[in-house]
Amino acid sequence: MSPRRRNGRGRGGKDGHEPRMRIQTREMRALELSIHGSTQREIAEELGVSQPAVSKILSRLEERYAREVVANLDRHRAKQTLRLEHQYAESMRAWTESKQDSTVRRQRKGQNAAGHAGPSVAELVVENQHGDPRYLEQARKALNDIRKVWGIDAPQQLRVSATPSSSPYDDMSEDALREAIEAQRKLILAGERATEEPTHGES
Repeated sequence: MSPRRRNGRGRGGKDGHEPRMRIQTREMRALELSIHGSTQREIAEELGVSQPAVSKILSRLEERYAREVVANLDRHRAKQTLRLEHQYAESMRAWTESKQDSTVRRQRKGQNAAGHAGPSVAELVVENQHGDPRYLEQARKALNDIRKVWGIDAPQQLRVSATPSSSPYDDMSEDALREAIEAQRKLILAGERATEEPTHGES
């Protein structure tokens, strides 16, 4: 048996138990209005719910879509990685094969006992191969692309300059800098408390 609130209403929706389709329709409408620039109060008036309920709906949708974006991004990275690893393996296989000794059939003019030109003589010559460096370059590019896909490529080098910085914090003492950081932290916390979303149910 599903849990019920103290006022007798069930969970799920503005009036207690609601069909999932109705809840999803309200969520999609709230998202559509938000995308088109409607305020939360305007959305609440159209949907017939409170502004805190709209805030909760939009926050829930944003979190859901954020999870989907991350999951899709990870799947895309994995697919790209598989393709690049295949490209790397093929490049290394081709490099190995390019180093194999090759046997070449050649025709050589023969000579008879008197030193005159005789019939041609076929001979097999084994040639040593040093490998085609183009395959190694393709393998290197594949590995470099894999690092880029996962964001583990080499960090960008920073140029150290003796030019004085124009930052207003450069001339501050450590105590003054700590005070400035603490003041900024308090401002951020105050802003978060002012915009903190209600935790009550949608009503």
